[in-house]
Amino acid sequence: MKRTHISKQVIAAMIAMSATGFVNAAEFMDGKIKISGAAMQAWQSGIDVNGAAVNPADADADSAFQRMRFALNINAQVAENVSVFAELAEEPNDWNNGSAAISQDLAWIQFDLPNNVGIRLGNVISTTMNFIRYSDGAAVQSNPFVGNGLVDMITAEEGLWAYGSHSLESGTNLTWDAVLSTPDFFTDFSPGHGYNLGLRGTVNLTNGLSFGAGAFQTNHDLSGVDGKPFGSLIAIGDGDNYQFANTAPSARATHPLIVPGVDAFVWQADIQYKAGNFLLHGLFGEAEDDYSWAGGQGVLETSYIKQTSKMEFWSVEGKVDLSNKFYLAARYAESQNKSEGVSGPNEATRLQVGAGFWLNDATLFKAEYVKQEEDQFSGGGATDRTVAGGSDWDGFIVEASVTF
Repeated sequence: MKRTHISKQVIAAMIAMSATGFVNAAEFMDGKIKISGAAMQAWQSGIDVNGAAVNPADADADSAFQRMRFALNINAQVAENVSVFAELAEEPNDWNNGSAAISQDLAWIQFDLPNNVGIRLGNVISTTMNFIRYSDGAAVQSNPFVGNGLVDMITAEEGLWAYGSHSLESGTNLTWDAVLSTPDFFTDFSPGHGYNLGLRGTVNLTNGLSFGAGAFQTNHDLSGVDGKPFGSLIAIGDGDNYQFANTAPSARATHPLIVPGVDAFVWQADIQYKAGNFLLHGLFGEAEDDYSWAGGQGVLETSYIKQTSKMEFWSVEGKVDLSNKFYLAARYAESQNKSEGVSGPNEATRLQVGAGFWLNDATLFKAEYVKQEEDQFSGGGATDRTVAGGSDWDGFIVEASVTF
């Protein structure tokens, strides 16, 4: 798997979201500037939302090709211990930019410090996730599936990112990272926006067993969020790769919309076993906020009430490499809406079954079947919570991706 090796001391799992690799990167100015990129194209069957769809126009859909994603990565080695990274990307599942414009999607200034420690200033990855296998725009090859997980807690914000990787004499590897961020991907000087704080760490044993934990705190005053559809995006997910007939690709319709990220705390614990051609990963976590959307969970709104919103979530996934070119993978995830005042059916689930074929080191073909079920009060973004019965959707999606 090819990744952007901006700092050789940091293990790949900590920077997987910024992955697309410089293995075949073009070099300029005696290697001080390296340029690489990625492209992805997907096709999906018609995904119909059955039952109480929040958007009735999503109840019928035909198959189609999705819009292509493209990214260009630039890494500039300014000095021995100072570098700059920028990803310029066209990412319709996140930005939904109808003009097809290239945007700065991820970028930072990096300072490499002694003892395998580094600091980045710029776009930080705000997440509680460990052992990340995630698709972001055209950067999809670290994810064995086409879509992301139902309960992924991740976004990008502006701020400071410190990280490190340390090996003990026993061979055990320890990693950590910490972020201090303004809760917005763009500049935000509005009063009351506060700062977000995040901390993660992993312990990786020599026998392939790893443990991880992460915590994240958002810190808005209500006045800093009122009029906006959310505080921090972390608890409602990044753009996914499934699309409905009449819902914008950048919408969060596939993720539980429970915690608005106003004054929220999210934590997650992971355990993973990876040995030879086999990987198994499980996680459990909670997200809780002192505030809720005024209209309840399930639809993004711009007004809030002082009422606890809370979700519990867990996921398990496995992957087996049948050869150096072909693999199979499966993931099951579940969330429950534990918010104040919620009673009745409150569960959302997602099953993903996928396979991948490496044509060569740079070209990956993936196929996946996905099925999601959302109870009436699950907070699922496809479900109308005012109607009994909930909803479900399923479909088949294939993807071709290339890094260069």
